[in-house]
Amino acid sequence: MTPKPLGFGKGDCPPEPLRGAPPNLQADWDSTRKKGESQIRPGAPERIKMAVFDVDGTLVDSRSSIFRAATEAAEATGLTPPSYDQVRSIVGISLFEAIVQMLPDHDETTHRAYQSAFQGSFLRIHETSGFHETLYSGADDLLRRLKSDGWFLGMATGQSRRGVNRCLNSYDWHDLFDATFCADDGPSKPHPHMLQANLKALGLDPHQAVMIGDTGHDMRMAREARVHAIGVSWGFHTVEELDQADHIVHDFKELETALYAFR
Repeated sequence: MTPKPLGFGKGDCPPEPLRGAPPNLQADWDSTRKKGESQIRPGAPERIKMAVFDVDGTLVDSRSSIFRAATEAAEATGLTPPSYDQVRSIVGISLFEAIVQMLPDHDETTHRAYQSAFQGSFLRIHETSGFHETLYSGADDLLRRLKSDGWFLGMATGQSRRGVNRCLNSYDWHDLFDATFCADDGPSKPHPHMLQANLKALGLDPHQAVMIGDTGHDMRMAREARVHAIGVSWGFHTVEELDQADHIVHDFKELETALYAFR
């Protein structure tokens, strides 16, 4: 069976409960299993370290498409288009929660209308013939080296399962990621659910993992999960907004060095 590993999509759940999962995480896991969609790549070998990656602003340069979709959604719903600073501040969390934060003075009806317009615009952008979002330089090479050197690779993203699947297909990453969890699978960042689920899915403890992301949401999620946090400076948030990171890197060479220094 072909494994199915932004917030804008699902694979197979393991047949057994999460080993050592606390009751609240087990409840989240059971809820995910009922959806039939928790993402463990069949045949993933045992390893002792795991790198869990955010997607937007960390691996994929989606700044332009997200801002464009946010602008078009505002125009479609009769709202004042947001500034780039407003948009970048909410990237990484689940879409509806992000919209509520960005439009605090509007009601749920407006939030839902904006969400629908944003999703429609985002899909149109990605379905345009020839459209392809660029990976940050060095991203694919590092993922493949880590995989080759025996790391587990995980994904924790505010995208939907549809977005995750599109990402895996676009960059030929189905065989790289051992586990993927997204906005469709449970609570939004900075809640630690997505990161904890990656660990428990593979039977690992927090000290065996590193979270890599470009936003303060990623760093706070890692802190809550007691996982080492590496912030990257090339994405949506500023270095100052990555103040919860254990380490901040400025290119993929520095990230590679930091990961291989991790013990």
